[in-house]
Amino acid sequence: MDVKLQSPVPPVNMLGDHVSQQETTLRLHCHDSSFKNATVVDAEGKPVFRVEGATFGTSWSWRRKVFDATTNQHLFDFRHESLDIKNRWVVEDTTGRKLCSIVHKNQLTTNHSAVDATVRTRVGEDVLVTMRPQDEAALMTTISVDGTAIATIHMDSGKATTFGRDQDNSVWELRVAAATDLTMIIALALCRAEMRHVWWQ
Repeated sequence: MDVKLQSPVPPVNMLGDHVSQQETTLRLHCHDSSFKNATVVDAEGKPVFRVEGATFGTSWSWRRKVFDATTNQHLFDFRHESLDIKNRWVVEDTTGRKLCSIVHKNQLTTNHSAVDATVRTRVGEDVLVTMRPQDEAALMTTISVDGTAIATIHMDSGKATTFGRDQDNSVWELRVAAATDLTMIIALALCRAEMRHVWWQ
């Protein structure tokens, strides 16, 4: 499914230092089945973001740290509140300030991969960003603001395998509109990938 992407108007900048200059394609490589380590690369295969996390079950909150792969700067933490009744994810900056909260739209249904994200922008506004499946298996999801598609996340099942230590467990293609905060899209892509790894949805 070819989804036409448009830049968000006004811009929705969660951090604002990694904004796409044009429509961009990225790939999220999840290296292991427990979703501890991941790398985001650009269209040429150059690392853009790096994700590190603790093993699932070692804390009440399943936390990953997201870094700029070029400068090694710690950008934000992505945290899954696994014991929360609403099964929420939280994005926090390096000081612990909440930047985004993500909740299931429909838990334990065929729309399990549908989520709503409330993003706190740099200008202090809360903006609703939605992620919705475009097919029954939810291999394609669309990220939208006010009905405008700003990104898509597509699981590349041809490159995803659990066999062999040198193989990625899953690979996701991210298409992102121009003038879009890439850190916000990465946070939502991590949420989508985690749902696939943990619940196989």
